[in-house]
Amino acid sequence: MSIWQELCYSLSARAAQAPAPFVVVIDGRCCSGKTSLAAYLGEKLGAPVLHIDDFYLPFAYRTALRLDQVGGHIHAERFREEILGPVSEGKEIIYRAYRAHSDTWEPELTIPPHPLYVVEGSYALLPLLEEFYHYKIFLTVDPITQESRLLKREGPEKAAQFLSRWIVAEEKYFAACEVRSHADAAFDTSDCW
Repeated sequence: MSIWQELCYSLSARAAQAPAPFVVVIDGRCCSGKTSLAAYLGEKLGAPVLHIDDFYLPFAYRTALRLDQVGGHIHAERFREEILGPVSEGKEIIYRAYRAHSDTWEPELTIPPHPLYVVEGSYALLPLLEEFYHYKIFLTVDPITQESRLLKREGPEKAAQFLSRWIVAEEKYFAACEVRSHADAAFDTSDCW
């Protein structure tokens, strides 16, 4: 049995013993496999996967003061109000994903209530959101593998931007919010995927 199969089994057992809905969160370093693990868990557990990347702060709300805050580029208030609030109350979720690269909104999505959800993305464990999660996973990756994955995924120019800007900001977030120490489980995915 693989480590991810064991994790599925463990989460399924935990969810069965906990009051519904049960919310699993996956946070961690860029290119550590958060989206891949979330997709795997979502498929195996029959759970909707909710992405923090759908909740970047729209340009209209970006101020120097806001962007100076750790995780300030994430619209955590909207994620809490439109996703985690309804989930915790057993209600359907209605939201629109925001695409920061084009400053556009996707069509409205509706997700009916489920007994289990998977949330994924860097900044998913911001203090404003943490209380809604029942099981917290932190993924890490060594810097060499991270850079290799970034180059493959983004190409040289964008990878350089990630390395100089976004990864620096992530590391500040991990330190300021003590993300790894708040996790129920941590995995190094350097040898995975």
